[in-house]
Amino acid sequence: MKNELYAVAAIVDSVAATVRRWGPARPVTKTALMPALAVATPPRDPGMAVGLAGSWAGDIALLGDSDKAFRAGLFSFLAAHLGYTAALARQSTPGSRKAVLPIVAVASAGAVVFARAAGPLGKPVGLYALTLGTMVAAASTARGTGSKRVFVGAALFAVSDALLGASRFVLKGRAARVASAGVMPTYAAAQWLLHTGFSASDG
Repeated sequence: MKNELYAVAAIVDSVAATVRRWGPARPVTKTALMPALAVATPPRDPGMAVGLAGSWAGDIALLGDSDKAFRAGLFSFLAAHLGYTAALARQSTPGSRKAVLPIVAVASAGAVVFARAAGPLGKPVGLYALTLGTMVAAASTARGTGSKRVFVGAALFAVSDALLGASRFVLKGRAARVASAGVMPTYAAAQWLLHTGFSASDG
């Protein structure tokens, strides 16, 4: 039942992010996401707790649309990914790091592209992209019952943030709106997969 409540919150917020007349509900729906996930899957690892708290702070910051709000959200999620990376590194095993270099290489290329497109926000955006890539790389080394969920969740996080960056800095008009519509569904799925996968592997 607790997972279902998170799913409902995620669906409602994804619709509210896309349908203009639902927009006024977002301070409630978006702010409720991470607390609902914490109830569904209480974090037992300090790093996962930091990830959850940083994500919640980032969700709240990104309710605003200014560069200041975006920067606050960026650094909140950067802290979240540092927490996730630390937690996932503790689940890694020797010989499980074959994908690390390719993932970091792709993340580095993405960091350069988005940093150039972000203008005055280029440096923090580039730093964030590298940190996110490090988290995805750490997820590729995780082992345990939920390791596949963990990696898919990390990859979806990267997809969600790529859509956000593209809609804000690269695309215009209809293309930007289509990309923006994909941000919250992929983000909500990413968080659920990361936390339930980690919990299954940690148990």
